[in-house]
Order: sequence, then C-alpha cells, then structure tokens
Amino acid sequence: MSLKRELGWKEATSLGTGAMVGAGIFILSGVAAGMAGPAVILSFVIAAVLEILLGLCYAELASRYPRAGGAYEYAHQTMGSFVGALIGWSYWGAWLAASSFVSKGFGNYLHSLTGAPPLLSAIMLLLVLGFLNMLGVKLSGIVQIGIVMIEIIVLISFFALGFSHVDYSLYSPFAPNGMEGILSAALVGFLSMVGWDVIVDAGEEMKNPGRTIPLAILSSIIIVLILYAGLLFVSTGVVHWQELGASKIPVALASQQFLGDIGPTLVSIVIVIALTATANAFIVSISRTAFAMGRNGFFPKKIGFVHPRSQTPVWAVLLGVSIQILFTLVSSINIAVKATGFLYLLTFIFTMISFFISRKKASAEERSKQFSVPFYPFLPGLALVICISLLVPVGGSGIFAGLIWLFIGMVIYSFRQKSWKSFYKKQKEKRFSVQ
Repeated sequence: MSLKRELGWKEATSLGTGAMVGAGIFILSGVAAGMAGPAVILSFVIAAVLEILLGLCYAELASRYPRAGGAYEYAHQTMGSFVGALIGWSYWGAWLAASSFVSKGFGNYLHSLTGAPPLLSAIMLLLVLGFLNMLGVKLSGIVQIGIVMIEIIVLISFFALGFSHVDYSLYSPFAPNGMEGILSAALVGFLSMVGWDVIVDAGEEMKNPGRTIPLAILSSIIIVLILYAGLLFVSTGVVHWQELGASKIPVALASQQFLGDIGPTLVSIVIVIALTATANAFIVSISRTAFAMGRNGFFPKKIGFVHPRSQTPVWAVLLGVSIQILFTLVSSINIAVKATGFLYLLTFIFTMISFFISRKKASAEERSKQFSVPFYPFLPGLALVICISLLVPVGGSGIFAGLIWLFIGMVIYSFRQKSWKSFYKKQKEKRFSVQ
C-alpha cells in the first residue's frame, strides 16, 4: 500500500509551522522564561540551531527513504525491525503524549472564551480533525495553510503593538540563572519548536520530496524562530521574567500590559486557532507513523490500509484519534511534557545513528542524486552530541515514564513476532499438506 503525492512546498511548510506554533509558544514560553530570564531568547536560538541540524539530517534520510513513518522508517531500514519498532513506538508515544496537553489546552481556552465544557471540547476537536483527515490530506493541508497564515499575522501584530511598550530595564540581569538556566530553557525551547518532523512523516505524500522536504523543514524552522524571538522579546520586556515563569497564561499576561483587558481575550482566540493547527498536524504524524508500522507488521495489517477513494490511511487515523482521546481523558500534563522530552530525544538520537549508517551505505552516485547534509560528519556529529546532552535536564520522572512506554512496546513487538511466526508456520504446513 502506498500514499498519493499531493503536498507541495506551501502545504508542507504550513504543516510543519502549524505543528510548531501552538502550545509551545503560548504556554511553554513562560516556563522557559522562568528558567533563563531575558536570556530565554538565546535559549531558543540554541534550540533552533539544533532543530536545523536535525532537520538537515532528516531531509537527507527523507530523500533516500521517501516513505511515510519518518524516524520509524529510517531506523527500520538501517537497523532492522526490532530497533525500528521501538523507535517508531517511542516516536508515536511522544506525539500521543504531546497531543494530550494540546487538546486539553484547546478545551481550557475555549472554555474561558465561551463556557463550553473543556473536556468535551477537546474530544470534539480530535473527532472533527480526525474526520477531516480521513477525507483527504489535500483538504487537511488547505485548512492548515489558512490557520497558519492567521497565526503569523497575529504574532507579527503582537510584536508590532508591544514593541513600543518594552521596558529595557527588565532585561537586566540578562541571564539571572547563568548557563545552567539557559540550557534548561533550551530543552523547553527544543520541545516548543519540535514539530517540523511531521513533514518527513508525510514524506510519502510530498511532490518531489528531495527538494520539497529540505525547503519546507528549513522554512518552517526559520519562520517559527522569528515568531518566537519576537514574542519572547516583547513578553520579557513588558513583564518581569519571574512573573512570566509563574504564570499559566504568559502570553495573555504580557498582552494585557499594552492591550488592556481585551488583550487576554484576543490571545485566547488566537490560541484556540493555533492549537487547532497543532492538533491537526499531530493527527497527520501519529496516523502516518501508525500506517508505516502497520504496513511492516508491528500493528495489524489493517492499520496499513489506504482507502482507494480518499487515498488516506483511514484505520491508522481512527487508531491514532482513539488513543489521543484516551490520553486526553487520563493523562497528566506535567508527566506528558517530561515523557515527551525523553521519547523525542531518544527518537532523534537513534535517527542520527540511522543517518550515519545510511550515509556509510550510500554510494557516491546515490548521494549525488539526493539531498546531502553539508560539512559531514561535523554537523551531524554536533547534532548528536547536543541531543545526548539534553537528556540531562529531562529528569527522572520523564525517563521513568518513557521507559514504561518502551517496555509496553517491547511486549507488543514480542507478541506480534510470535503471531507472525505462528501464521507463517500454519501457511507452510497448509502448503505441505496440499502437496
């Protein structure tokens, strides 16, 4: 089963930007400011550099293996089914955990605006977006472009209106918690800016993937870095960094300083729109990873089915949305954020190992026809070292939750392997008896 190539550069860039601009910029920016102070902008620059380094490596892998599944597909192709299954399961878990605080955030902000039940609103969002994704990725991509354009306009307006109200005395001291605070905030910034990888997850649906994927990854990261830097500059310039760090609604608090009481309402409207785009991108990534794992036997083969009319993996979408709803109902936001960090970093580390294996196997002729990361092996090696170093601030609870998720994946893999062996044994016995 294969998917239809319908997404161009604009759709791919909006998909990546929509996944990155959401819960992170509006919620986790306050957490990062509380760690690094005004130097939080530097933290996000460090995070963006890592994202770009990883993005370049992913782009090379995507041009070599232009199939759905992203990190799972790369690990599966280079390190075998067991490692591939665990990395796919880890990556899938990271997106599922992240989707729970995105959908909950949508429900909470919609409740503050309209009084609608937050949990019901979160579930309805997932159901509507799931149905939209089953109708076709092209329609989903068009909706994504519209939402992302609204986000960009509003965030640019936030910077333009707030710039004249900045109090530069609030930038001193610039790094109150030193380098430790900057690096801790860089991990939060890294998680806030993750999302461009949804582009490679949908690599099988990209037109001219060797050109479209690298351009879309770089475009989305640069766009989001500019938006984040502008928002953080204004936020830390109108509200003291400690107050931002203690606030659950940091952007709304900052907007109140120069827009008055209407500021939080306007920001809440934008957040509801932004989280819709984020949730939509998450569904695309979750379903395509499940589709790839279903196609290779980790999940039942039905999960790898593509509907002939809509050309979408309908059962993979249904599976993903069902578990997203379950996570939304039972998960804790704090544990979800920490587990997301560990599982994401683990996925990136093993993808970088896949990158080095893939580059070693590829011939010079193959590399000349595909996108290649410049300054090899320095840039990929730097990305791998930074990823490993960011495991330190994850903390014990995040690692523990992530290891439990990996253990569940190992059990499923073992069970599926026994099922397949039993199936092939019966088929062999059946053919033998017929002969």
